[in-house]
Amino acid sequence: MSEAEPGHEPLPVGEDEFRMIADSAPVVVWVTRLDRTRSFINRAYLAFLDVPYDEALVFDWRRVIHPDDAARLIAQSIAGEASMDTFDLEGRYRNAKGEWRWLHSTSSPRRDTQGRHIGFIGVAHDITEAKEAELSLRDSEAQLSAFISQSTAGFAQVDLEGRFVLVNERFCEIAGWSRDELMGMRMLDITHPDDRARNLPLFDRAVAEGTSYTHEKRYIRKDGGIVWVNNSVSVIRRPDGEPFGVLSVTLDVTQRREAEAQMRKSEESLRLATESAGMASWELDLETMQGEWSANRFDLLGMPRRDDGRGSIDEWLERVHPDDRESVRAAAQRCFDTGEPYTIEYRVCRADTNEERWLQSHGSRIDYSDDRPSRFVGVSFDVTDRKRAEDELRASEARFRTIFEQANDFLITTTLDQKITSVNPAVLAALGYSEDEIVGASIADFMAPDQLALALDAFNQKMREGGSTRLTVTVRARDGRALIWEINSRLTTDADGKPTGLHAIGRDVTEARRAEAHLRLLVDELNHRVKNTLAIVQGIAQQSFKGVTDPAIARNAFEGRLAALSEAHNLLTREHWGAVSMAQIIGDAVAPHGRDAGRLELDGPDLPLLPKTAISLALAIHELATNAVKHGALSQPDGRVRIHWAKTEAEGRARLLLVWEERGGPEVITPTRRGFGTRMIERGLAAELSGTVRIEFRPQGLVCTVDAPLPEGAE
Repeated sequence: MSEAEPGHEPLPVGEDEFRMIADSAPVVVWVTRLDRTRSFINRAYLAFLDVPYDEALVFDWRRVIHPDDAARLIAQSIAGEASMDTFDLEGRYRNAKGEWRWLHSTSSPRRDTQGRHIGFIGVAHDITEAKEAELSLRDSEAQLSAFISQSTAGFAQVDLEGRFVLVNERFCEIAGWSRDELMGMRMLDITHPDDRARNLPLFDRAVAEGTSYTHEKRYIRKDGGIVWVNNSVSVIRRPDGEPFGVLSVTLDVTQRREAEAQMRKSEESLRLATESAGMASWELDLETMQGEWSANRFDLLGMPRRDDGRGSIDEWLERVHPDDRESVRAAAQRCFDTGEPYTIEYRVCRADTNEERWLQSHGSRIDYSDDRPSRFVGVSFDVTDRKRAEDELRASEARFRTIFEQANDFLITTTLDQKITSVNPAVLAALGYSEDEIVGASIADFMAPDQLALALDAFNQKMREGGSTRLTVTVRARDGRALIWEINSRLTTDADGKPTGLHAIGRDVTEARRAEAHLRLLVDELNHRVKNTLAIVQGIAQQSFKGVTDPAIARNAFEGRLAALSEAHNLLTREHWGAVSMAQIIGDAVAPHGRDAGRLELDGPDLPLLPKTAISLALAIHELATNAVKHGALSQPDGRVRIHWAKTEAEGRARLLLVWEERGGPEVITPTRRGFGTRMIERGLAAELSGTVRIEFRPQGLVCTVDAPLPEGAE
């Protein structure tokens, strides 16, 4: 057989079959010669460029490469062709509409029947949606990991000599070594020997010049296993710019590398090339509804491969999930009847395991200009992983949204210039603003200048040192209330670690701070009251036992006065040493002496008294009641006591007039000397009230009159 001349190399497989399959495929397919000119392109190629066929054959594809990808893709293409082996390219290209689309291409060498290299067969499929879904998933996962401090990537920090100083759990899982074991090792110790020579210059250059880099290599696990990783490496610097370590963000790409290795092993024919790109193809004779299936189509459906490689439409539909079967049948039948191509996604149940898998299928009817009957050609992809990733993304976003919206704590995000970008409903409820009024505003709109200064100091600290800060600030609600919030905040960063914003979690501690202040006040007041009470008890003791010949009488007097003091203290304790009721103080003081029998009448408004005044009044009323029981009206069965008080006006000031009036007791004789009780009432109570207290020993009964400015705290 003579050598093939350049420009006249045969197409792979039969030309007619090749064109049918290639033109029906939803991916770009081309065939090149050794001089890099194309001898064939399919419809998808023409649709991407939107130029005539002849022009597309000689089109310089470098014109549509994204500027950021051009140098890399051109170099990889030249190297791939020089290797005379299958090679992959992935990058962005501009289509006829001016859109940048991500394409993943696989080029496989072509050989003639004598084994000579005569060119390449290329297949490229659009992965833009998958890329965007991947980026969206990464962004969503980055936000969620910032609130709950988790990461799916491995993080490892080494010193400038390459020794491990810090690793997270994910890195240990990927590398296959424990944290304690890694702390005694260098990065190169776990790197595969075949990768060290390539790795070491990159590391040394990064340390010397601060150059970040990304590369893929192999780690040797403790159990001897091999794991492929993608490492994004950057130098860590102190605030003054001095490098002190190197950070590696590690992803396990073993599965991807294994898939790529499998792809490189694919055979040189077009059918196997399409299989390596993930396509399972099939054809149908529209009269018999049977046709040839690619070997991997049987695999896709979990069916054993057949020697004749043939299958029917009924066998396909039998594997389609019952809930999707009618819609799939309708789309296929519409294509058979009208020639309308279809692209559908549906579930199948594998024949061997009944496992549910998602497929994406494309189908076209091929019509010929001659008398040949029309045929159907279709291709399918397994998109289960993408579907599951989408479901996981939706579930992750739903979980995050639920946490964000239902949290009782305050969740806030801002830009680096303190503009609020989002808040949860708890913030709106606390401040009394709508979301439109808060989002877009500055945090300065809700803080006094001194509080804003505290927040900015914390922000600047995070910008210098990273990490999180916790501080307590006062914010203003819409109604003017001052709310005390305890806020924990952290910077958010992009994929390169550059700060992009801030997120904060806050909690209202207003009531807690008020309770603390009130508690401190109570403790101070208690200390003061204990001192005063001890002084009162000391005075009562001295006066009760002074000059008394009968110890029993002195003890009873002393105990009675302590009981009155105790009752007053009980009431003050119940009221947390705040203002107490005058009626309650008087009522408690006289209760043991016949109030329930109707012998004491209390009449007056319920005025509040401050604690010190309340104690003095309680002791005075107790002394009057005790004297009435021993010597006065309450010592006789028909004796009565009327206690009445009123709020009066004199010289423009509110005054208190209180009268203790006894009736029905024995005839009163004016004593020759004043006892302790009388002196305490006339002097102590008068001094406490800053007024006058007068006791009259009238024959018909004792009368005590109190005339004083209305005590402080009374209304």
